[in-house]
Amino acid sequence: MNIMKKSIVILMIFTLLTSISLISRAENEIENNIPDINNMDNDTEDSIDDSLEDILSKHGITNELNQIQEEILVGDGNYFRASQKSFTLNSNIDGDAFILCGGKLTIDTYISGNAFICAKEVEITNNAQINSSLFCVAKDLTIAGGVNLNAYCASNNFSITENAFIYKNLYISAQNIALNGLIENNALISGNSITINPNCIIKGNLHYSAPKEIEIPEDVVEGTTYFSTNSVNISAKDIAKLAIKHTIHTIVSYIIFAIIVFIILNALKAKLINNSDNLKSNIGKYILFGLLILFVAPILTIIAFIIPFLSRFAFVLLGLYILLLMVASAITIITLSKLCADRFKDTIKTNDILRTIIFIILFSIGYKLLKLVPILSSIITFATVILGSGIFIKYLLPTKENN
Repeated sequence: MNIMKKSIVILMIFTLLTSISLISRAENEIENNIPDINNMDNDTEDSIDDSLEDILSKHGITNELNQIQEEILVGDGNYFRASQKSFTLNSNIDGDAFILCGGKLTIDTYISGNAFICAKEVEITNNAQINSSLFCVAKDLTIAGGVNLNAYCASNNFSITENAFIYKNLYISAQNIALNGLIENNALISGNSITINPNCIIKGNLHYSAPKEIEIPEDVVEGTTYFSTNSVNISAKDIAKLAIKHTIHTIVSYIIFAIIVFIILNALKAKLINNSDNLKSNIGKYILFGLLILFVAPILTIIAFIIPFLSRFAFVLLGLYILLLMVASAITIITLSKLCADRFKDTIKTNDILRTIIFIILFSIGYKLLKLVPILSSIITFATVILGSGIFIKYLLPTKENN
């Protein structure tokens, strides 16, 4: 039995490196690479009228963009191009096209695959044809040619000319939309100003979102037309209600989770919930074991990956470690609740399990409310995870009494 316990401890410790490395890496990437949009000044907010270079420069990457004067890569039939200048694409592409353009992009050719485009202005001429789907983000977008599958677009100004066609569905979100040409299936559009001309044909359904209903010429839509308003007015009172509702839902979910963990541990007669009286005298050991998991496990996990017969257990170890992180704070709450339940057994005269559940509810509410405080959130989370992990590992280890 002791060997099994030791094995479980080793497996859980091995898992730590992978998770700690991934979490640490993700946090560093997020902190170092994502701008703080909450603290942006008004003059640094991106506008649809800004050029690509202006937007990038506001986020501190002007130098990197200036170094990319123009880069064209072709591999396995696919086409890659990044340029600050306007250019025309007039050579056939036997594959997908990936294009970043700081000026105007004119497509006047055949693309056998998909087109992924980010540019200030895009024009797909009547000679152009995209054999698969179009994915485009631009300030101004004009389609005069053909798209053989779907078109997914976001822009400020969007228009489809009379001879243009889209053989599947059109998905567009723009400020100003003007539709002509042929759409073989459905059109799903959202905009502030939508104009559908009489020579436009939509063979499927039209779903459009606008501040108010628009006049649609007869015989333009062969299917059904659906309208929804896109004007959203949310008051501060509504925002407060949503925040309170979310907080209550989070607290209730955690209470249910902690009670389930307690019931399972109690049914298994786990020693860790029946030794709450030792919390004060052993808290140093619990913290030490919890810290040991965090700082020693990375080295052990590297060894596990290096040793061939242990590397196959990497994903199992990762799963065990994630499971420990999930239940660690609940174990801390349960231990504190059991301690209080024993202390107040003469005051609260009821069943021991019910009394413990009452304190689990109280501690869970306090725990979740403290986590709402920005300064305390990380401290509380770290402390409960360390203490819970230490309690769990400590009672997996063999004792002299067991020996």
